[in-house]
Amino acid sequence: MPRFTDKTIETIRSRLTISDVMQNYAFVENRGGSKWVKCPFHGGGNERTASCKIDDSRGTFYCFGCHESGDIFSLVMKKEGLDFSGAVEMLAKKAGVEIEEDNGRFNKDEAKKARDEKELIYDLYSRLSNSFHYLLLKGEEGSKAREYLKKRNVSSEMVETFQLGYAPQNHTWLYNFLKKKGYSSEILSKSGLFSSKRADWPLFANRLMFPIRDRQGRTIAFSGRDLSGDEKAPKYINSPETIIYRKKENYFGLYEAKASISEGKMGPILCEGNFDVVAMHQAGYRTAIASLGTSFTHEQCANIRKWFPSNKEFNILFDSDEAGRKSTERALLIINSNGFDQKVHSLKTAKDASELLEREGSEGVKREFEPYVSGFDYLVQSNINRYDVKNARGKVEFLNSLSDYLAGCTSEVERDSYILSLSTILGVSDETIKEDLSKARSFAKGNEGEQNPIDEGKDRDRKISLELFAMLFLSSHRSLFRSYRSRLSFSDLEDRSAQKLYMALENAMRDGIDSNELFLTYLDDSEVRDMVSTAFALDEYKEGNVSALDEAIDRIRLRSMERKRDILTSQLMLSSSMEDEEMNDLMERKMKLDGQIKELRNNLLKSNSTSEE
Repeated sequence: MPRFTDKTIETIRSRLTISDVMQNYAFVENRGGSKWVKCPFHGGGNERTASCKIDDSRGTFYCFGCHESGDIFSLVMKKEGLDFSGAVEMLAKKAGVEIEEDNGRFNKDEAKKARDEKELIYDLYSRLSNSFHYLLLKGEEGSKAREYLKKRNVSSEMVETFQLGYAPQNHTWLYNFLKKKGYSSEILSKSGLFSSKRADWPLFANRLMFPIRDRQGRTIAFSGRDLSGDEKAPKYINSPETIIYRKKENYFGLYEAKASISEGKMGPILCEGNFDVVAMHQAGYRTAIASLGTSFTHEQCANIRKWFPSNKEFNILFDSDEAGRKSTERALLIINSNGFDQKVHSLKTAKDASELLEREGSEGVKREFEPYVSGFDYLVQSNINRYDVKNARGKVEFLNSLSDYLAGCTSEVERDSYILSLSTILGVSDETIKEDLSKARSFAKGNEGEQNPIDEGKDRDRKISLELFAMLFLSSHRSLFRSYRSRLSFSDLEDRSAQKLYMALENAMRDGIDSNELFLTYLDDSEVRDMVSTAFALDEYKEGNVSALDEAIDRIRLRSMERKRDILTSQLMLSSSMEDEEMNDLMERKMKLDGQIKELRNNLLKSNSTSEE
C-alpha cells in the first residue's frame, strides 16, 4: 500500500469537511448548534431520530446508536468498501487535489506510473464491459448469446441490470480492439484478459460475459460462460487477480445487491453461481450475491460485516447436490463465527435457482425459496442420517460433526441452547456434551499450535484490556509514545492487538509520521484499525485523561514483574542442581524484583487513595 505525503492528506482535509463527505450518504441537519445525520451504517439510514453527530472542527463523526466513528477517510473506506489508498484517491478527486506519494521503495515517478496504470485498467474494463454489452444486444455474433439467454428465461431487465455481454469468437478481435483504443502492450499484459503464454490470445472468446463490479460500480473482472458446446472447453472462465481485483474479497452481484442489503429487509443471499444470482434478482430477491469461482472465504464474510454493519443475517442457497451440501456446511462455519444469524434454503425440485427459473419462471423460484431452516437445524438434519446415533460411537461422530459450529458461536446463551437440543436428541446430559466438546477443542488446539480462525470471531466483542486501552491512548497521542516506551516494553504485553499497536507506534515514530490517517496505514489488521479510528473520536482517549494511562501502564508493568518473579521462584525451587554462583544470581534478581513490585504497588495504592479524596 503506498504511503501518501502529509501534504496530500492535509490538503484533502483542508478542502473537505466531514459534512461535505457525509452528505453523500445522509442528510445533514443542524440541531441545537450541532450537526447530526441519521446514521448511514445502521438501520439503512431510516432512523426516526438522527443519532450520528458530526464535528467539522475535529473532522470526525460518532454514532451514539451503533458506535461507528471515524473521519472522512474511514467514512469512505467503510461506505465504499475501499482500502485507505482507494479512499485517498476518491477524496483527492472530489477535492481536486494532486496526489503525492512517499513510498520508501518507489520514487515519485514510479509511484505515479503505478497509479496511472491502475486508472488505465479501470478505464479498460469499463470500456470493454460496455463493448461486450453492445455486442450482446446489437451485434450479429451476439445472436447466439441472445438465444441462449432466452432459453434460460433471463429477462431483458436482468441483462441490463447486470450489464451482461458477449465476447466474440474471433480470437484476434479483443487484442486488436484494445490496441486500436490506445492501450499499450504493457497495460494489456497486466490486464488479466490475455493468456500468460501468448500475449495476444484472449481468455474470453465466444462466451456470455458477466461483469464483476465493485461497490462503486466499477467493472474489475469478468466471468465468462462458454457458448461453444465443446465438452473440452471449461464451462466458466474467471479473471485472474490483478491490481484492481482480489477474488477472495469480492462477490458477483454485490453492486447490484448493495442497495437492497442496506435497506435491512433481507440479509444477503449467498448463491453458488452467476446464473443463480440473476435468477434470484429476477424473482424479486435483490440481495443475492455469489463468491467468485472459489469457496466462500472469511474475508468475504468479514467484508459484509464491515460494509453493512446493521445487517444481522445471511441466507444460503447452494446447489442441492452433495457438493452443495458440503459448501453449505463450510459456509455455515464461517458465517456463524462472524456472529450472523443463518437461514438455509433448499430447493426441492431443482438443482439450483437458475434451473427453476428456466423451467417455472419467477413464481417457481419464490415458491421453493421461501421455506428455510436455521443453520444449526440444517447441520443436525444433514448429519443425523449419516451417523447411527442409536449406538455410542455414532453419537460421538455426530457430536464431532457439530463441534466446530458450536465452538464458533459468539453467544454462550445460543451455544447452551443448542447443547440442550443435542442432549435431547442423543439422550445424554448437557454436561456430558460440554465435557466432550471441551476435550475435543483442547485436543484440536494442541495439534494446531495456534488459535483456530473460528475462535477469532469470539474475540471481537471482548472488553478492552488494560494493555489495549494503553496502546489505543498512545495511538491517539503518539507524541507521548517516545517517553512512555521507556516504561513499557513490547515484552510486557500479552494482548495480540496491543502488540500490533506497539509495533505500529514504533514504526510510525521511526518514520516521523504525524497524521492520524497515515498512522492507520501501518495497521494491516482491519479490526485493530477500526478500534484506533474509533478511539480518535472518543472522549475516553482525550489527552486530559493521561492519569488513566499512567495507572494502566503501572498495572501492566506490575503484572509483568509478577510473572517474571514467578518464573524466578520456579527456577529457585530447582536450585539443588545449580552452581552457587547461578543460584545467588537468581536470588539477587528475585530480591530486586520484590523491591520493584512493592514500590509499584505502593504507588498504585497512593494514586487510588488520592483519586478517592
